[in-house]
Order: sequence, then C-alpha cells, then structure tokens
Amino acid sequence: MRKGDKNHAKRRSVLLIGPKVPPYGGMAIQGELMQQLMSAEGIEAYFLPSNLPFPKGLGLLDRFRGVRPFLRSINFSIQLCRMLPKVEVVHVLACSWLYFFLIVCPAVSISWLFGKRVILNYRGGEADDFLSYYAWALRPFFLMAHVVTAPSEFLVKVLGNRIGVSVQIVPNIVNFSRFVYRERPRLEPKMIVTRHLLRLYDIESVIRAFGMVQEHYPESSLLIVGTGDQEVYLRGLVLELNLTRVEFLGYVPQENLPSVYNKCDILLNASLADNFPGSLVEAAASGLAVVSTAVGGIPYIFEDGKSAILVQAGDWQALAAGVLRFLGDPDFAARLRSEALAQCKSYDWSNIRRVLYRCYGFDSIAPVPIGQAAAAIAHHGQAGFEG
Repeated sequence: MRKGDKNHAKRRSVLLIGPKVPPYGGMAIQGELMQQLMSAEGIEAYFLPSNLPFPKGLGLLDRFRGVRPFLRSINFSIQLCRMLPKVEVVHVLACSWLYFFLIVCPAVSISWLFGKRVILNYRGGEADDFLSYYAWALRPFFLMAHVVTAPSEFLVKVLGNRIGVSVQIVPNIVNFSRFVYRERPRLEPKMIVTRHLLRLYDIESVIRAFGMVQEHYPESSLLIVGTGDQEVYLRGLVLELNLTRVEFLGYVPQENLPSVYNKCDILLNASLADNFPGSLVEAAASGLAVVSTAVGGIPYIFEDGKSAILVQAGDWQALAAGVLRFLGDPDFAARLRSEALAQCKSYDWSNIRRVLYRCYGFDSIAPVPIGQAAAAIAHHGQAGFEG
C-alpha cells in the first residue's frame, strides 16, 4: 500500500497547486474556481501558486532570467513543505514542458514523501509531443500519484499510450451562474475569438476566415479577446486585408466576458493543438454557435455537425464556410446550439464534484444550495479564454 492510502482522520482539506492570475489561463481559472466551490461546501481548500513571487529581500533574483525558473522552483518547493502539514490531499494541476519538470515533479514527489494523497491532474494540449520525448523520465511521477485525472478522453488515450497508467476523467467546470444561455432566433454575422494571441492558437486563420465572411456579409464584425506576442502582426494583417469592424479588446476579466459574448453570435477557434478549451464551452453555454478546428480534445467535447462545426487545423476557408453555413441555415444553427448546451450541462459543478471527491477519497459531501454556491463564486474574476 502506498503512502497516503490510509486515511484515519479525514480532515477534508485540499491543497490545490497551479498558476495564479496573472498570467491568465485555463489552469489558473479552474484552480481558483475549484477552491471557491469547495470552500463553499465546508472543505478547507488552500491554493499554492506555482508562480510564487520571491520573498521580500530576494526580488533581485527576478533579474536572472536564465535561471529564474529554477530558482522559483526552489522557492515553490520550500513553501510546499510548509503547507503540507495542513492538508490531507494534494491536487496538482499539471501541463507540459518546463512547467512539468520544475513544478509538477517536485510537487508530486514531495507530497508523496509527506504521505499525502496525490491527485495528478494533467491537462496539456501538446501532451503527445511532450510525452513522446519524456515519458521514460516522467513515468515514475505519474506512478507516485494515487489518482491521475484529465479533463478529456483525448488525454486519457494519450496518457494510456505514452505512460501506461489508468486515468479518471474529471472535466473542466463551467460556471453556469455566470454564463447564461441567450436564445438567438437567427444568427447575425457577429463573431468572436477568445484565445491568447499566440501562434499555437492561429488567430491568423480566424482573421482570414472573417475576411471571407465579410465578402458575403459586409456588416460582419469580429471581436478578438486576448493578448500575446502576435498582436502587432495580427493588427497588421487586418490592415493588409483591408478588413473593417475588427476590434482587439485585449484582456477581458471573466466577470465581463458574458457581456462580451452577449454581443456576438458565433465563436471561432483555430487552435493547432488543444485539450479542453474552456472558452468554447463557455461560449456554447452562452448560446453562441461554435466553429472550431478538430484538434486534441475538442472532438471529445463537440460532435461535428451535431453540436458544432469542426474543421481541419490551418484550413481557414473551412472555418469561413462553417460560419456561412450557420448564417444561411437558421434551423441547422438552432439544432447545433441546443445540442451544445445539453452537452455543456454535464460540466456543471453538481456533476463534477461527485467524481472529484471520489478521487480525493472523501465520503459523500452534501452539496450546498445552488444560490449559496453561486454567491460563493459571484466575485470570482478570471480571464476565461484559455483551455
């Protein structure tokens, strides 16, 4: 029996480990949301940021960019050792590449040595590439975890093939107290993309697709939510293509995102790799029609032609064709939007909590009333555009 399996005094206390905003991203959103929801149910939920600032007096270490991530890993490990005596379960939100080596590996191994129940929650959209190189080195850390979880069937298959471990699906949580469905009898050519402005998310294809749509519907509009190192290039592309009604909104706090969705009817996503992009689910929950690339975990969330239109990565003409089909066939659009909403309901906390608490080894915990849970997260501000 591994350390942490014996659970004589269930304190119902959890330490969540992941990035804390800023920067804004899917792991930070989910980590903070879980902390809020579990705290509302009487669980002692702590959050240890993986991006902790250096203690006072050591701020100069931030200037050493080449070694800064390694120094931060040491600082993180020290703070982890201080917090572990308070908790029974350690829930590590994990992604790929350097983050896994500098945060996930020490978090899992130290927590295991302290005798804690370790939940390794892996959520990297580039998992297959990452693990094709490093599975041999990372397998011991997956085996230290008492439970390995992932938000999608896509990652279950990748981890099974590369690591050879069983994986429990625990989907991302959608905050239905914030993202409220609005009926749209007929879609208008009002589009939005809510991803970081990075090459991985191929915002260029979204802009080119929008240009094709605008040739058919001159009144079309596109809102671009997010920041990133491609912003200057993308603004230049909009000018080069002579497009109108394109607005770069930059960072939008999640509490303001529903009102932005409410101005739009169609969400575009052109990511080249992905796992469980929360922005797509939040948009569908808000009543938008979704046109997206069929990469990573997205086909496990939406079914092409049934709850969304899915196309091949890099095919901006197909993205545009999807938008035009929605605009030209209101009945088809209504069917897909309704089916997408039904799928999104499975990501409500009332469904996720049972699976999550089972992973923690907790006994059944009665849920708090819906109104009380909603109030607990009403002021929970996040970016909401990263999956």
